[in-house]
Amino acid sequence: MKRVAVVGAESTGKSTLCARLAQHYQTAWVPEYGREYTLELAARLGAMDAIHWTEADFLQIAKGQLAAEKEAQQHAAGLLICDTDILAVSIWQERYLGTRNRAIEALASAHPIDLYLLTACDVPFVADEIRDGEHFREWMTARFREVLDHKQLPFVELHGDWQQRFDQAAAAIDRLTASASGTCRTS
Repeated sequence: MKRVAVVGAESTGKSTLCARLAQHYQTAWVPEYGREYTLELAARLGAMDAIHWTEADFLQIAKGQLAAEKEAQQHAAGLLICDTDILAVSIWQERYLGTRNRAIEALASAHPIDLYLLTACDVPFVADEIRDGEHFREWMTARFREVLDHKQLPFVELHGDWQQRFDQAAAAIDRLTASASGTCRTS
């Protein structure tokens, strides 16, 4: 089973791309558990601005993401598309709390991804009920790139309009699934 994670800043087309890739490859995809968790937490607290993030929240999000991945893997056709992953949860914790969580990092290392697709922030920001990071998009994109490089993880950075991003992603996945070693590294 090859696992591909689409990561990046807010409003860079991750969820839309995941759905489209899953349809193209006729396989399962995993929605971002952190979004579901955030909406449920805001509903419980009565407002988005009532949320005060903790390390425990991010650990729960990482565990929820992993559980969702394991469930979806049962329905995948040799390829699983993930809208974010555990490593991304660690980077999001850094964005909100200033530090990354070693327990989350260890969980990410224990569940490696075969290919990361990093969505660049060169598309317009679209606000919704939980997005608050328009001014953090360049920092987040750079941080994802830096962490993926530092950890020497295979990734392709996607640029351009929605069709160009899809074409770049599909080409990278095709290379991944065609290669015996499953490695691909371009940026």
